[in-house]
Amino acid sequence: MRASSALWVFNALALGVSDYSVVATQDVTPPLQAQAPFAAGLATPPATPVPWAVAQDRAAKLVEKMTLEEKLNVTSGRLGPCQANSGSVPRLGIPSFCYNDGPAGIRHTDFVTQYPSQFTTVQSFDRKLIQELTERISEEHKAKGVNVELGPLTGGPLGRSPYTGRNWEAFTPDPYLSSQMSYIAIKATQSTGLIACAKHYFLYEQGPVCNGPPDGHGGRKDCQDAWSMVDDKTVKELYLPSFAEAVRAGAGAVMCSYNRINDTPACQSDDAMNRILKKELNFQGYVLSDFGATHSTAESANAGMDQELPRTYWYGDKLKDALKKGEVKQERLDEMTRRVLTPWIALGQADGWRSPSYTWWNLDDVVVIDGMTFLNLHEDNRRPDANDFVRRAAEQTHVLLKNEEDALPISNEIRRIGVFGSDADYPSTIAGCGEDLFCPPEEGRFRWNGTVTVGGGSGAAFATYIVPPIEALSLRGRRKGLRIDQVLRNDPAQYPVIEKLAHSVQMCIVSVSVFLVEGWDRDNLKLDNNGDELIKYVADQCAGDVVVVIHAGGPVVMEEWIKGVIFAGYPGQESGNALANILFGDVSPSGKMAFTIAKREKDYLPDNIMRHTPPKVYFKEGVAIDYKWFDKEGIAPRFEFGYGLTYSKFKLSDLRVDKEYRPVRDTVQQTNEKHKGKYDLYDTLYVARVKVKNVGKVHAAEVPQLYMSYPKSEKDQPPRHLRGFDKVFLRPGEERVVEFPLRKKDLSVWDVVRQEWHIPEGEFTFWGAHSSRNLPLKTELKIEL
Repeated sequence: MRASSALWVFNALALGVSDYSVVATQDVTPPLQAQAPFAAGLATPPATPVPWAVAQDRAAKLVEKMTLEEKLNVTSGRLGPCQANSGSVPRLGIPSFCYNDGPAGIRHTDFVTQYPSQFTTVQSFDRKLIQELTERISEEHKAKGVNVELGPLTGGPLGRSPYTGRNWEAFTPDPYLSSQMSYIAIKATQSTGLIACAKHYFLYEQGPVCNGPPDGHGGRKDCQDAWSMVDDKTVKELYLPSFAEAVRAGAGAVMCSYNRINDTPACQSDDAMNRILKKELNFQGYVLSDFGATHSTAESANAGMDQELPRTYWYGDKLKDALKKGEVKQERLDEMTRRVLTPWIALGQADGWRSPSYTWWNLDDVVVIDGMTFLNLHEDNRRPDANDFVRRAAEQTHVLLKNEEDALPISNEIRRIGVFGSDADYPSTIAGCGEDLFCPPEEGRFRWNGTVTVGGGSGAAFATYIVPPIEALSLRGRRKGLRIDQVLRNDPAQYPVIEKLAHSVQMCIVSVSVFLVEGWDRDNLKLDNNGDELIKYVADQCAGDVVVVIHAGGPVVMEEWIKGVIFAGYPGQESGNALANILFGDVSPSGKMAFTIAKREKDYLPDNIMRHTPPKVYFKEGVAIDYKWFDKEGIAPRFEFGYGLTYSKFKLSDLRVDKEYRPVRDTVQQTNEKHKGKYDLYDTLYVARVKVKNVGKVHAAEVPQLYMSYPKSEKDQPPRHLRGFDKVFLRPGEERVVEFPLRKKDLSVWDVVRQEWHIPEGEFTFWGAHSSRNLPLKTELKIEL
């Protein structure tokens, strides 16, 4: 290994790595644009792609040259410098692949950017934002030498249950919005040359049932993963679309999940991996296991799992024994190896890629793992404008839910502000409380000391710094000559101080949170750290307006204290600066709810999570989850899907739906989904249009939405489905026409008898909307082909 290019050093026999080529980086920072603030551009040059068919051929020829042990090396996970590594084949130039999370920024290392979570960024309803943010995350993975990003999350969990501890890592419970963003995120990831791994496949809608919560290392005791009991129609119409779009976008890898699919572990489900993913969706990449999700050798290999990540080791020597016994055929091992190598070649990595420059979790300069020595170079590969971008991204994702007495933006008459709550404060440490922010609970609940900018577990990314609300508000106060006072503890012992302060200010800002973590689903939908009681006490004592800021990765029931509310999600490291800019009116809030907030916990669909053994979860509601459940059952939400206020006002008019054929042009990998009639399943057949006008006084953004109702013959369908959205920035008085293309699949339902997509007969209804419940425009038509 040449010293000039060696970025990590270890016993070569352990992983068989010889040498690595280095891709230089350059800064290409796009200019800030006022009307379209997110314009994608790459800071690091992408690898040179290779046509997929050529890559498959090159991979097959490599496989022909490989020994049995070398094929087992490629398909089996190993310990190494990364979160996971595969074995290598040095004599053929095949390195140990480096795998790393995650969708909020690269995990386990330093000098990286902590971006807003997927759950938060989707609240922007902004395709350009999702594209650029994903590209930036991928660039940082690439610069650290990662081959495969374990992300983005493309529907596992989708968000069936509001209690699921990992909902904050994913996009949204709506399959249309989730699939649109999943396509963009996969394509943006791979535009950099990084291999995207769509996860978690699939029906992974709750965490395990365990004897106690995870410890500070994520360890769990006496756990049993959930059994997702679901029917075919629900799978095809609700839980599969995001993975179908991931395949269409050309995803190189898919991760099988922990849960059982009906009665079979997901990573050994022949129906899920072979029949649906590889045949029906025509997925050409490889399926890899989640960590510890493998439960067998021959069964998993024959069912379609191509590679196992460590640390369960059902492949390797066990797979070798299964081959000798004839339980797995040699042809299957060859296919597994070819599938693993194909995206590595197709995305250009085989022709030049960086070596890992970091070590998993440990930030020491020299790290020894199982006798192997690794160098941690602490490289900083962030773009110069990374901080500014994160702030702008966070600004576009804050959702103004209620603006009581028009208290926001903060006027010049407000001179004295009180800030309350531990969530406004600095966290104890940037790394929080252990590996991946797995915070040990107190009295059965997680206690996060300080502002919450990201959740815990696989999706966590360590920030290089964090701007809490109190820092940004104090700085703003100094600049404007304001008095910013504070009580940053939620302890009732502080109530006498809170009472005195609240009586003396003109505005009270209460910052509260819910910290969600992988492996531990929520017990209720309340705030952490006595947050609900804190809000009620401050509201009772405050001499002025009350504004509540919520940092959470899921819904919060707020009927006990409903006041002015901003839902900030998990906004990443620039949290405080983004919040201050919105509070003081530098930026108009424009986020929209990508899930439903109920008035009562019991309003959510019943039996949506199991906490006992055996944890069999029956998806009896079919496709009616989130807002579709509320619509179907006639339940009034507190804040509906698609809802969000701005500092301006917008009007929709002139809804039209015209027949307009546009052949599909964005498919990277064609699926084999069966459908009735002519035209491709992803061809656009109709285009809906609506005018949106800013009738207020502030330059702001609105998200016009299109909802569709199927003909009355489809009795099992919820009342409405999202079928279009766009984010538009308009100056006062400005008007624009927004288009919503309607593809054949968008108009279709799944026929379980014929096993195909078809467009039902009868009149469709389309709604031009501000949200799923604010539907001012309506038109009906019969679809003609």
